[in-house]
Amino acid sequence: MPGAEGGRIVTFYSSTGGTGRSMALANTAWILASNGLRVLTVDWDLESPGLHRYFHPFVPGAADATQGMVDLLNDYLRAAVTSRSSSRAWHAEYARVLRHAFSLTWDEFPGRGSLDYLSAGQTSSQYAPTYWEHFYERRDLHYFIDALRADMKRNYDYVLIDSQTGLNDSASICADVIPDVVVACFVLSGHSIEMTAGFARAVGDQTKGKRQRIRVLPVPMKIDFSDASRVAAGLLTARAAFAGFPNGLDDKKQATYWETAGIPYWASASFEENLAVFEDRRDPPSLLNAYERLAFAITDGQVAAMPPMDEQTRVKFCDEFTRKPPPPAAADGGRGA
Repeated sequence: MPGAEGGRIVTFYSSTGGTGRSMALANTAWILASNGLRVLTVDWDLESPGLHRYFHPFVPGAADATQGMVDLLNDYLRAAVTSRSSSRAWHAEYARVLRHAFSLTWDEFPGRGSLDYLSAGQTSSQYAPTYWEHFYERRDLHYFIDALRADMKRNYDYVLIDSQTGLNDSASICADVIPDVVVACFVLSGHSIEMTAGFARAVGDQTKGKRQRIRVLPVPMKIDFSDASRVAAGLLTARAAFAGFPNGLDDKKQATYWETAGIPYWASASFEENLAVFEDRRDPPSLLNAYERLAFAITDGQVAAMPPMDEQTRVKFCDEFTRKPPPPAAADGGRGA
């Protein structure tokens, strides 16, 4: 499926938190791996990482304590300060994602299918204010980013990056430099539509004349279909704001995309980080069907559906995602009666 240039990198972006971005990424990644593809998921939200929570039954140990993106960047920065080499080759040594990524403990992906996870790393509250400013001061930053991008594309069919929210240097790298595709997640409020549409236009403008135009897929999230008239008005507003997107499609294909784009609101997601691939898909509107349509758009129609899952397996892991009440002693702080 990947082209001659290697795998495809897809950034999931939202202007604010709470859109369901990470959940959409996790489910899309699982669908791709279930179709026999090598998939890497990257938590690039270095200030508020949480992607691992959607994989917790399959994560060996404490994922939030593992080395990841921060460690890759720190290792490179330390080397960049002391290196006197004019060769680009040494950058590649510090951009090898396989040193820190690990595979989820699930052996039922078909063929060569796999799902790896690269955490945000061992972050701290002291990290965020100064890190990117110092990182951007390095004049050879683009060599490292190019090497990181090449390493990801060489080792995986699809790389799905969970970007930091908002407009900042971290999100800029995830959206303007590294990806082939940006999934722009937004809810149907006026503010979210306006902010995300502006971001999509900026990505399109900034990538003109580069190696290739980045394709932007606008995806309305958390749609509450119980209020049909407001949903219709919101979708029409969004389509007008995102005029010309998804880019690279003619008018007919854009219209077809908007007819089926969108992720429905799922009440249980407000309580737990769980995967729709293990939920019962019979209740319309199906959340899993929506993620399948997203996978279809990302892969240009190469992946259309989640393969059937054994019912006993589905129920077992659905239960593992369900949070259990704490024992009474823990619930009352150990105070007793």
